[in-house]
Amino acid sequence: MSGRISFQPRPANGFAAQLRPLAERLLDDPARLRRGRRLLLVKGLCFGGLAALAYGGLLSAGPSPAQAALAAVAFGLAALLLAINIGHDGAHGTLVRRRGLNHLLQFLTFVPIGVDAYLWRFRHIASHHVFPNVNGSDIDIDANAFLRLSPNQPWRGRFRFQHLYAPAVYGLVALHSTWVQDYAYLFQRDLANARDIRHPWPRYLEFALGKAIHVALWFGVPALVLPFSVAELLGLYLLGLGVMSVVFVFMLVGTHFSTAALFPVPDAEGRLGHDFAEHALVTSIDWAPASPIAGFLAGGANTHAAHHLFPRVPHVHYRALTPLIAETAGRNGLAYNRRSFPGMVADHFRFLYRMGRPVTAPPSAARPQGG
Repeated sequence: MSGRISFQPRPANGFAAQLRPLAERLLDDPARLRRGRRLLLVKGLCFGGLAALAYGGLLSAGPSPAQAALAAVAFGLAALLLAINIGHDGAHGTLVRRRGLNHLLQFLTFVPIGVDAYLWRFRHIASHHVFPNVNGSDIDIDANAFLRLSPNQPWRGRFRFQHLYAPAVYGLVALHSTWVQDYAYLFQRDLANARDIRHPWPRYLEFALGKAIHVALWFGVPALVLPFSVAELLGLYLLGLGVMSVVFVFMLVGTHFSTAALFPVPDAEGRLGHDFAEHALVTSIDWAPASPIAGFLAGGANTHAAHHLFPRVPHVHYRALTPLIAETAGRNGLAYNRRSFPGMVADHFRFLYRMGRPVTAPPSAARPQGG
């Protein structure tokens, strides 16, 4: 089915056609583009500097477990902010004009968090951004043993309590991505909508190099300068990645897994119910999109509709694009989904609760219901 999925034709004067000239006018401003480039540089220096300071604090902790633990958490969080603000844009090719440099910057910013940059880029752009919230074609909602994240996935009795145990699962996401998921994805030939995958051989070397540097950062170098055992270093690693993982998931999980988001089902001919732009809008949730603080920290995660509509635009412009998206959606009778950050998190847990209820009828097209 996934190979035959397609969108509705774009209407000549519909949502996408009305939005594009507004966005082009906004972005056709040299001063705005210069400010955006400066802001990206400031973010890189800020979060990179924080990561370096935190790592220095870890290496200078001496025999103090408390300082080492605090520094490990700070390093994990700073590395996360660097990855989502710089590495994510690099994955989409929006940091600089040179493709190879974008990929190098993504690699360098992803190494501290442990996730392979190439595999993440491959599945994020070739799967999630093509068919968000479509089962079998969006790798981010592939069925898993722990959580039911779509009304179009089969229900199991263990999901009754997923709204209670989900935070524990979220704390393990980074570890699972680094040491289980990446290895599985490296050798799988079919992933969601991608078939007969063949990675270039240099990517295997890149994979090994990234994992080696990650281990050296968290274990090798600290072992040389700190009086801690391997078990204690492992504890610092689990703490740093665990806190980072929870923060990462809570920033992103409600941007698609929400009671307001649609989970479209293709018809018998593989056709989805919207054109691509409308599909991107109705499957996305924004949180605090007007907040400059959220905009600085979240790397565009809070302006998620703009990111899916304009993935080749640097995220520093999403806050300005979002009012245009909301206004154009309203004129076309489309829902623009917006929450506060606490509201987005609370709604995600309502969604988990609904997805954990027994299913009494097959889902139709879309909006999450418990049964």
